[in-house]
Amino acid sequence: MKKQYLLFILMSVLVSGCTNVASDITRNIEQIPPPPLEPSALFSTASEFFAKAGYQCRIDDEYPILGCTKELRDLYVHQTTGVVEIFPGDEKEADYILVTERWDEGLIPGEFISGRFSNVDVERFCDYLREEGLAVCRASS
Repeated sequence: MKKQYLLFILMSVLVSGCTNVASDITRNIEQIPPPPLEPSALFSTASEFFAKAGYQCRIDDEYPILGCTKELRDLYVHQTTGVVEIFPGDEKEADYILVTERWDEGLIPGEFISGRFSNVDVERFCDYLREEGLAVCRASS
């Protein structure tokens, strides 16, 4: 009886999975005057930039939202995906909001995965926007 109980517990641990999400800081994308940055221009620029970095991007036709995903780790027992989203902000705080997250799914418990996440590709994108004189990213408060 004890062997069956031990086998049941072991199999339960192996079959059960965990999903964990960690986010980087939210950034506001503020336009640099004079010409306003249209959503289509920003989304096109971002889509090209993130595609070169290995992301798969799509623009939602119903809502003006750009979403990009990239597999960061693909192991048999654990997958990690990076997600980047850009959507319009309210006019008082920001023209656009840039959010990035890391999704972990698999058999590694959340206690063993860092809750901190910083997406280097997003930092490079913000640097690119600034260098091209298109916009400036600021940390959201």
